[in-house]
Parts: sequence; structure tokens; C-alpha cells
Amino acid sequence: MGQTQDKVHDTKTARVPDTELLENNNNSDTTTSTTDLATMSDSDSDLPLTRSVSAPEPDEYTYEDAHASDPAILSEPASPSMGPSLVPNIFTQLSFSLDSFISQNLEEDLTDLPILANQMYKNLRSDLSKTKHQLRHHVGTTKRQIRHQVDHTASNLKSQIDTSMAIWRQHMKKASVVRFMDKIAFTLGMLECCCTPWVISQYPEWIPFVHTFQVSILIVVRYFLYKRKSWHFFLLDMCYFVNVAVILYLYVFPQSQALLGAVWLLSHGPLAFAIVTWRNSLVLHSLDKVTSVYIHMSPPITLYVVRWLYPDSDYTRYPALENMPVLPTSSSLTYAIALYLTWQVAYYVFVVVRQKEKIKAGKRVTSYTWLLNDPNAGVISRVAHTFGVKYSIITFMGMQLIYTFVTCLFALLSYKYFRLNTVFLVSLFLVSVWNGASYYMEVFSKQYEKQLNKLAEEVSSAVAANQRAHDSAGAGAGAGATVDGDKHSSVEAEPQKSASAKKDD
Repeated sequence: MGQTQDKVHDTKTARVPDTELLENNNNSDTTTSTTDLATMSDSDSDLPLTRSVSAPEPDEYTYEDAHASDPAILSEPASPSMGPSLVPNIFTQLSFSLDSFISQNLEEDLTDLPILANQMYKNLRSDLSKTKHQLRHHVGTTKRQIRHQVDHTASNLKSQIDTSMAIWRQHMKKASVVRFMDKIAFTLGMLECCCTPWVISQYPEWIPFVHTFQVSILIVVRYFLYKRKSWHFFLLDMCYFVNVAVILYLYVFPQSQALLGAVWLLSHGPLAFAIVTWRNSLVLHSLDKVTSVYIHMSPPITLYVVRWLYPDSDYTRYPALENMPVLPTSSSLTYAIALYLTWQVAYYVFVVVRQKEKIKAGKRVTSYTWLLNDPNAGVISRVAHTFGVKYSIITFMGMQLIYTFVTCLFALLSYKYFRLNTVFLVSLFLVSVWNGASYYMEVFSKQYEKQLNKLAEEVSSAVAANQRAHDSAGAGAGAGATVDGDKHSSVEAEPQKSASAKKDD
């Protein structure tokens, strides 16, 4: 090794003849350096360094020289920065450092090659770690900025929507707007009452689709209206459950005779009789009252059309009707009561038990609490409180089960006799109309009478105020005339005094 170094120093002025020898020495030293580099560890950093790549001597080939001479390096920025050229700059520095290191050590000593290479590796590793940290910081900052911008935009949009909704609600509360909406609701309700019989007589096959469409819209609208008042537990009552069961029969299980018998009995039994029991009123300008009538009246009318008027002599659409002119009494009652008990148990568990605290705190209102909170509210409430407040819900559930069973017995007859079924449905409609008329005459008319009385009071007060203003104006005019008379008398008195004075003279 020493001989090679002496030869290299002695032949600095004439290197061309010794090129082959220099290449052999470099190959052997490079092999040794590679082996040493592979066995190096981080503990070698404590060894003394005789030369530093980051601090070249004045006559060595530097990074700036590479930028001045190499066009590929010249095209890159001198210092790495955050952006697209960050990673290419790192590899450019690595390539330059290796070229510079090998070039200067070909002319000098190669004994420090492993140490210098290890130091250079550590420096590059540190640079890569810093770059990775900078990239993560930049990405995190960008994410926070984007999230802040999105949150700010969403907040502004929500504020604008809330402001618009507040203005809209305030506008909808105006008396003129309320009257206009009531007129529209009344007109649509009258059209419904006129068009439904026509569709039944001309296009009975449309009735299942009309029922599904209308009941879906009304229930969705009622949910949002009741949700704002914390009344949405009303939508878990049996009438909504029966509506869902009817839709399942119409579109999912039209071949099931068991489901047909169950939904027929429940719709023509407790659901239909609820119009009489709970005094559903056909008040056409009230969406809430129209919805209540519809969800109790529409399912039995729909099944009535399917049973008696649907144009399907081959029973291809509803095969459950084939070979079933009469409902089997025992099996139909069993399926109907089983379906009812399924709803009743689920309602008791998920509403009465699990939502007990919210119901007690008044955060939720159910049909049970609405009926049973006042023991003197009616006959049903008084009977439910027979065994005390503690057992009022259980008592009411037993009463409802008996009511369901009794009304289902009548529904068996309505399936067998067409005329009885027709008269029954027409009677239910007339009851709802009578209840609506009672509402208009006894409730709505009183409200209208109050409005008329209020208007009369406003008119009378305005007339009285006008009369008082007229009287005060007349009194003011009389006082003004008196003052003018006094002034006129004093003016006439002055010439008389002057004339008497002249006469005395």
C-alpha cells in the first residue's frame, strides 16, 4: 500500500504510463472499502475524522464547481426547498457527493474511505429525515387550512340557511299566508274526496299505487312535523303498523293467505273503528286531521277494491284470493292477533320500557301518556285507571286487546258480504264527515266568532276615537271663536275711547 502511494506521488507529473497500476490499486482498495462499509455500524461515528465532506479544503472539487461545470446539476436549484424539486435535489447532492469524493480520493489516500462514506451516509440520512419531517409538516398544515376553509364555508352556509328559514317561518305565520294555505288544503281535500270514487269505479287497478303513494307522503310529512314537537312516537302506534303490513301484502307477499286474513281483519277491525272511537274528523283545511282520517280509512278501502273490484279474474296479481271466498275464522283470527301481539310487545319494550325516563321527563309524548295522564279525560281513561295509575298502561293494553278481538269478528263478515262491506265503509266516511262538520260548527265557528267580535271591538274603538277627536276639534274651534270675539270687542272699544276723548277736548 505504501509503495503504491509513493508511486502515485512520484508520478504526479507523468500519470499516463502508470494508469493501469493505479486502476489495479483502486479496484483492490474499493473492494476492501465496500467490505468495511457493509460491516460498519452507528458506533463508528466516534472515530476521529481526518476529512469532512461538508467542509472541503480550498483546492478540492466543491459542490459549487459541480454546479459551474455540470449542466445537469446546474439546472437544479442550489439549495433544496419545499416543492416538486425537493426529492430530485437530494439525489443530485448524493450523486455529486459520491463523484466529488471518489475524484479527490483517487489522487490521495483511500484509508479514510469507510469512515467518510459512513459519515456521508449519516448526513444524507439526516437530510432525508429532515425532508420527511418538512413534508409531513407541510401536508399537515395544508390539511388544517383546507379543513378550516371547509368549516368556515359550511358555517356561513348554515348561517345563511338558518336566516332564510327564519324569514320563511315568519312569513308563513302571517294571517294572509295562513288563510291562503288553508284554502289550498281545503281545495286539495275536496279534490281527493271527488277523485277517489271516480278512480275506484273507472281504474280500480290504480288504487293500490294511489294508496301507497299518498300514505307514504302523509306519514313522512307528519314525521317531520311531529319531530319538532317531540310527538314522533305517535308514529309507532298500531295504525301505522297496519299500513306497513298492508303494503307488504300488496307488493311483497300477495300470495300469502295468512297475511291477507291478518291485514283484512286488522284494517276492517280496530283500524276502521278507530274513526268512531277516536272521533277522527274530516277537516279539509287541516293537514293533521286529514292525515289521521286517511291512515285509518285508506287501508280498508284499498283491500275492499282488491277483494271486490280488482280486474283480475285469473288472480295472477293477488293469488291469495283464489279459492278463498270466506276467511277461515280460527286461522285468520289467530294470525291477526299474533300480528297485533307482535306489535304490542315490541311497542312495550322499545317505547314504554326503554324510553321511560324521557317520557316521564316530558321529552317524549306517546298515545298512552296522552290518553292516560288525565284520569277524568274520558270513559277509556277512567276504565284504564281502575287498578290505579301504576297499572294503567297494562290495563289499557288489555282493553285494547279485547277491542281488537271484538272488531275483528265483525271484519270476518265484511269479507264475506259485499253489500255489508260497502255500507260499512260509506258509514265510516259519513262519520268522519259528521265529526268534521261538528268541528267546523262548534270549534272553528267559535274561533271565527271570536275573530268577528275582536274585529267589531276594533271598529267600535276606532269610531269612539274618531268621535272623541271630532269633539275635541269642535271644542277647540269654540274656544278660538271666543278669543276672536274678545279681540274684536277690544278693537271696537278703542275708537270709541278716542272719540269720547276728542269730544271732551
